[in-house]
Amino acid sequence: MTAPILRINPDVPETDLIRQAVDVLVAGKILILPTDTVYGIGLMVSGSTLPDAIFASKERPVDKSIPLLVAGLDSLTHYGLNLPDYALELAVEFWPGALTLVVQAAEAVPGQCTSADGSVALRMPDHAITLALLEACRAPLACSSANLSGEAPAISIDELDDVLAQRVDLIIDGGTLPGGVASTVVSCLQSEPQVLRPGPIEI
Repeated sequence: MTAPILRINPDVPETDLIRQAVDVLVAGKILILPTDTVYGIGLMVSGSTLPDAIFASKERPVDKSIPLLVAGLDSLTHYGLNLPDYALELAVEFWPGALTLVVQAAEAVPGQCTSADGSVALRMPDHAITLALLEACRAPLACSSANLSGEAPAISIDELDDVLAQRVDLIIDGGTLPGGVASTVVSCLQSEPQVLRPGPIEI
């Protein structure tokens, strides 16, 4: 049996429905949500909370860290350390949007969201539902694409894997997404930006 489905207007998210979804996140549960690229599976990160449920639901190797979705530019300096000037410039130019920045992780980042090299991947998505959730939670969301590890991501809830849909606590239906391509990932750990994964944004 799949998780309950909550249909939210992707252009003007209904406040009461956002509140329902936030209640699920605050309770430490996981949900599937739309972003500006593909559907994601997310969990609110607060304090020492770790995204174990995401690893289990996706059958994702535990040595692959989980990116964080954040609400604004200030999160880059809160969750990142020793940021090069170009990292801030990229965030100003492309956030919100389909750009993930890999930066040195600050202490505020949970362990399983930190890679072996001490970095964290941060992104501010350009989607009204996701941004409303982030604003209401006042915390980042550990979020990975909503698919079993190694499978293709989904751009609508009809494309979700039935097994995955049974492992989450709520599915937010934000319609068919216009993106469909995972975000561009750029490492900001060196003196110059390095593209780790090509995507919608060309750097």
